[in-house]
This record gives sequence, C-alpha cells and structure tokens, in this order.
Amino acid sequence: MHVTARWPGWVVVFAGWLAWLATPVIGALAGHPGEALRSTPQVAAYLAAGTVLFAAQPLSPVARGLLAFAGLEAAGNVIGTAYSAHLVKESTPAWGWPVILLLQGIAFATSIVIFMVCALFPDGKYQRPYERRMAVILRAAVPLLVVMQLIGSARLTYSSSYVWQNSVSVGNPVAVPALAGLGAVAAVAIQAGIVALLLGVAVLIARYRRFGPTERRQIAWPLYGLALTGCAIVVLGAAHSAVNTLPAWLRYALYLPVVLFIPAGLAIGIVRYQLLDIQLVVRRSVVYGALWLLITAAYTGVAGALGVVAGRRVPLDLAIVLTIVAAMVAAPVRRRLERLADRVVFGRRLSGYELISQLGTRLEASPGPEDVAGTVAAAVRLGLGARWVRVSLGRRGERPVASAGINLIAPDDPVLHVPLVHGPDVVGAIDCGPKTEGRYSGHDQELLATLGRQAALAIRNSQLTTELSQRFDELGESRARLVHAEAAGRRQLERDIHDGVQQELVAVLARLGLARNQLRRDKELAETTLKDVLADGRRALESLQELVRGIHPPVLTDRGLLDAVRERAARLPIAAEVSGDGLPPDARFGPDIEGAAYFFVCEALGNVLKHADATRAVVRLQAGQGRLTVEVHDDGRGFAIQAAAQSGLRGLRDRIEALGGRMEISSTAGRGTSVSAWLPTGEPVHV
Repeated sequence: MHVTARWPGWVVVFAGWLAWLATPVIGALAGHPGEALRSTPQVAAYLAAGTVLFAAQPLSPVARGLLAFAGLEAAGNVIGTAYSAHLVKESTPAWGWPVILLLQGIAFATSIVIFMVCALFPDGKYQRPYERRMAVILRAAVPLLVVMQLIGSARLTYSSSYVWQNSVSVGNPVAVPALAGLGAVAAVAIQAGIVALLLGVAVLIARYRRFGPTERRQIAWPLYGLALTGCAIVVLGAAHSAVNTLPAWLRYALYLPVVLFIPAGLAIGIVRYQLLDIQLVVRRSVVYGALWLLITAAYTGVAGALGVVAGRRVPLDLAIVLTIVAAMVAAPVRRRLERLADRVVFGRRLSGYELISQLGTRLEASPGPEDVAGTVAAAVRLGLGARWVRVSLGRRGERPVASAGINLIAPDDPVLHVPLVHGPDVVGAIDCGPKTEGRYSGHDQELLATLGRQAALAIRNSQLTTELSQRFDELGESRARLVHAEAAGRRQLERDIHDGVQQELVAVLARLGLARNQLRRDKELAETTLKDVLADGRRALESLQELVRGIHPPVLTDRGLLDAVRERAARLPIAAEVSGDGLPPDARFGPDIEGAAYFFVCEALGNVLKHADATRAVVRLQAGQGRLTVEVHDDGRGFAIQAAAQSGLRGLRDRIEALGGRMEISSTAGRGTSVSAWLPTGEPVHV
C-alpha cells in the first residue's frame, strides 16, 4: 500500500463539517448568530468542493490541498467564534495568547495551502524547480513566523474574519524583549498572507501559458473563478455604502455567489472540465453582448434623434407618432443586424437539408471508417448544437472511434442515441450529449436519424473498401509466396535429383564399367557384380518413383483423390481412417482441385506426425453444393492457434485460396486439432 493512501482525508472531512456546524451553534448560544454565520458560506463552499474532489480522486494532491484549506478555515472559524463568544461575556483572558498565536498561524497557513493548490493544479505535480522551491520556503515560513512571534512579540494582535471584533490583542508572557525585532518582522509577514495567494495566482497563470489544450481547459475554470471573484469584490466594494443599508439576509445573498466562484472553479477544473469549453463560451458571450449593446444603442439613438428633431419642428403628439413609426421601420434592420452578429459570433446554423447535403459531400472525401466517423461526429455536433458527439463502431457500439467536443469517452450518459443500421446489420451508433442551448426537439431526433442512415451507408461502404483493399494486399502477398514456394520447390527437386537418384545412377554406371572389365578376367566375379548392379538399379527406380509420387502421385491421376488419400494414409505409422462416404461413387474433380486437396491432406498428416503426438487420425472427404470439403482431425495434444507460426500450412492456404477456396484451423489443448479446407468444384465428374 502506498503511504499516501493512509492520509486521513475522511477524518479531515468529518472534522471540518463538524467544526462548520459547531460555529453557528456557538454564536447562537452567545447571542450573536449573525456574526457566527458571516463566514460559514465560504467555509461550506470550500468544504463541499474539497469533499467532492477527495471523493473523486482521493490520491490527488490538489484534492487534498483544497480539503486541507477547507479544514483549516473551519478550524479557524470555530476557534475564533469560541474566543469571540468568550470576549463578549468576559474580559480578555490571560490565557488568550496561545489562541491568538494559533489563529495567526492558521490564517497564514491557509494562504500557503492555496499557493500549493495553484502550484500543483491540475495534474498534482510541480512542473518547474522554482515552484517546488517556493512551496518549500513558504511551508517552512509558517512555523518559523509563529516561533518568531512567540519569542519576539510582547503583545500579540489578530484582526481577520475568524473573530467578530475588528481586532483582538493580548499580552505575551513568553516574549523576550531582546528579540523584539524578530517579533516586529514576523507580525508584518504573518499578516501578509495575501502575498502567497497572489504568488499562487501568478504560478497558475504561468502554468496555463505553458500547458497544452487539455490542461488549459482545466486551469481556465479556476482562473475565471478568480476573475469573477475579483470583479464582484470591486463592484460590491464600490457600492459598499448602499449594500450596508440592505437587510442582513439580502447582503448574504449578494455575497454568496462570490464565495462560490473559486471553489467551484477548482472542483470543476478537476472533475468536470469537459462539461463545456468555458473559454469559448465566455469569449463568445462577451463578443455577442458587446455587439448586441452596440446595435441596441444605435437603434435607440436613431429613433431618439429622429424624435428630438421632429419635436422641434412639429407638435409633440405628431413627434411621438413619428418616433414610433421610425422605431417600427428600423426594427427589421435591427433584427437583421442581430442575426448577423449571431452568425459572426456563433457561426452559421445550417438547416437540416443543408447539413445532410454538406455531410454527403464531406463523406465522399473520407476514405476509412474512422475518417467517416470523425466527419459524422463533427457534422452532427454542428447541426444539432450538441455539447459532445461520439461515434462508435461494432454491433453494440462497443468501439468508440471518433468524437467531437470531448475525448472518446463521454463525460456523462448520452441524451440521444441512434444506431447506425445498414440493411440487416448494425455497424455502429451515434451518441449525443446535452444540447448547449435548450433541449432536443422532435425535428432534431428526425434529423439525427436521417444523418445516421447516411452515415451507416458511408461507414459500411468504407468498411467494404477497406476489406477489398486488404484482400488485394493479401492476394498480392499470396501470389508472391506462391512464386517463392514454386522456386523453392524447383530448387528442392533439383537437390533431391542431384543428391538422390542421380548419385544412384552414377553408382550403377560405375558398377557396369567394373563388370565389363571383369568379364575378360573372371566371369563369375562379373556375374556377382551384375547382380549388385541389378539391385542398385531397382533401388534407383524406387527412389525415382518415390520422387515422382511426391511431385504428383500416379495413383492420383489414375484412380482419383480418394484412392490416393487412402494409399497415403496406409503408409502412416499411426492408425489413420479415411472416410469418403460424402463423395459420389467414382467422383473425379479437376486436376488442380484434386492436387490441392491431396497435398493438403499430406501436409496435415505430416504435421500430425511431427507435432501432434497423436495415436489416431481421421480424414473425411465430402462433396456437395458445388464444393469439396476436406477435413483432417487428430486426437493429439492441440496447440494455441494464435501463438503458432503455421508456416507449414501457409503455402497450402495460399494454394487453396488461389483456387477460390478457404481453410480453417481449430484446436483445443488436450482435445486434438481439426484442419478443414473448402474448394469450389462445380458438379463432380463421374468416370
């Protein structure tokens, strides 16, 4: 088990939520529930984001950092609330100095943790040495500054959101007067935790500029959360006096979204960053909003200017009527300008017929099934306005091959699903995620079904084209192997003749010459030599017959395939049964078919003897429906078909496939092997 797996994350989750619940209870008991509730929305937001991230990715340093920040915030709030409640009823206690010191340390530590979250976001790794060095320095600064405060500050002061009062202060009995300088430095540094937060934002921006598109989409979420938070703080700060006049519950309602932006951005950036392209949405929304405001301002200005001019020259009633007429006349122009702005920002939205026509044109230029699937995914997403589209191949759509808007794996369950059907076959499926705007209509479903039929036809055609191309490649390779096998066979035949029959005939000729010389000197010795020559001649004839039988056995030409196979089986050292019940009596086939079938049986039986360790083999021959079926089965040990080279049968496979047939091998460990071949014959010839 990894050491990191023992990190007490769920203990932090439980303790954080318990502290969050305890804070308002303490405030209510002290008679100040509003003060206690002031920071609970922010703590709840970070606790929720940290809990979600930790549940989704418990080993992620980013999830743990965010959860640690939320836990520290919850702890600081409950400690500060309890201390504030005590100060409401009692004077400043002498034991308050450790509480103040603890609150200072927690406040500074939260800034350091946020820096580390930014420096590790989103992959949980430091990408540059300076990021790691900054994290180490800031982590070491927390205990160092706390110790400097402890030994150097005669009076400890804290002013932050953890306490109700503007600031709390208490004497420090442990301080050393001679070290007052250290305390002053620490007091300033420990209140400047915002610097660590700004450094974290700077590091996050630098990582955004450095990373690729996927990581940028993740980092964009917290960056936009930070930007929205900053804008909201500026707006609410500018309207501070007006906001303070509102009821407390309304002020909380205004501030609540502000505290949600950053934790929501961090959580979405890790868990659901594929939800939508936030950069594209924000950019388009800003551009469209600016164009819309410009058009509206121009429209209002024209109508208003006409009313002002008319009001100076005609009665007021007539001027109002003219202004209304001018607004009505300018309204179509305004609508046309708005449609133009929509097209410029969001692109031209195609009608169903245009989408189908364009898809057909694009499919013509897509050669392979994967290319077709990619074209279909892009076209469907554009036409339907879907957040994501995924195209899968296979009867059950089990093989995703293309997508638009996301990776191949969809972020959630599809809203629309259409199978790609071509005739009786299902070749794949199209899955669509939610629509970017609104919901799918019945027209959208009909359009997707139409696109699905067109896509299914294109995908099936591309599959057939690919299969045909593969067949051509296999045919070329098969022809090359046949030529190579024929050349190798000629060389082997030449070696067999040279090393076998030729040498035996040379020996016969040499003995004949010896016998002729012996006739002059010793007739009896010559007669003995001639007997040996006769035996050598018979052996040479047998060798020649065996060689011819290996090339093309005479029995195959004279009596047919069944007798040739039976003769070959009879010479095996194991029991071999030949079944020809499936052949018509005296059936003959073409020489090529009979030769291919015979040598297929010979090769298969040879493999049985060499590799199968079998005790029995069965050969079955059957003809019917225009084809000859040959099967060789043994009771040997079997083998793994995928792992076997099958080099011995490759030549036979090529020869059989060259005749329009096919070959199949099936084997099970411990249950033997079956090798089958099917050859086209037409009708058998009876002789």
